[in-house]
Amino acid sequence: MKIHRNALLICIPVVVIVFIFIGQTKQNYVKTKEILPQFIQADFIDLEKVASISKFRSGSGHDFSKGSGETCRSMKHYYNLFRPEEIEKWINQNHGLPPKPDGKTDILIFSPVDGKIVSIESERTDFGEQIYLRPKANPDFMVRLFHIYPLSSMKKGSIVKAGENIGVISQYQNTDIAIMKNWNTFISYFEVMPDSLFMNYQKFGIKNRSEFIISKAERDANPFECNGEYFTELYDRDPRFENFIFLKK
Repeated sequence: MKIHRNALLICIPVVVIVFIFIGQTKQNYVKTKEILPQFIQADFIDLEKVASISKFRSGSGHDFSKGSGETCRSMKHYYNLFRPEEIEKWINQNHGLPPKPDGKTDILIFSPVDGKIVSIESERTDFGEQIYLRPKANPDFMVRLFHIYPLSSMKKGSIVKAGENIGVISQYQNTDIAIMKNWNTFISYFEVMPDSLFMNYQKFGIKNRSEFIISKAERDANPFECNGEYFTELYDRDPRFENFIFLKK
């Protein structure tokens, strides 16, 4: 079969343009992944006290995706502490509320960044407060810590240093952390954590930070069901969903 010379001349530029477009698309994707700043300077909790950490987009807790363009998934990380069986029973009998900090066995909470406390908000349950931290070097982002009992010296407008003690939690409660960009984009804590800090997690048997993140495609293909902001099932207690990474001690 003969191909007309003019047709061949037309096809060659089109093919070249397609390859250029594909190449640029791949480059743009790589650049997008590369330019996400790794601005976390210190971990916010002592990992020796942590038993497990929920995955980004897990079914743990409640739906935390409002305004993100995604639905019915937890786009933050729960840090679950060790609880003896008798304490677990006591918490269940106390409407799910753990004992409050006692000033003796409290676990310290640290600022993960140099920055400013822009808000301290009460929670609906008697379970501490939420602290909003704006990183000095990356003010488009917000670090949100949950269920914290702030130190009395910590107020709205307080300037803090990375690694500075800003509050406590009780030895048997849990806490969680969310990273937001421009208030409506949720990002995994581990996506903005430098390798120098992630090495501390590798000591507990975690090989790659991707182990903490369920992709959007994977969650879309295996969605949860919600009734309002709550999951219709206790997904976090069902081992089939692999919501948690357990730290090996």
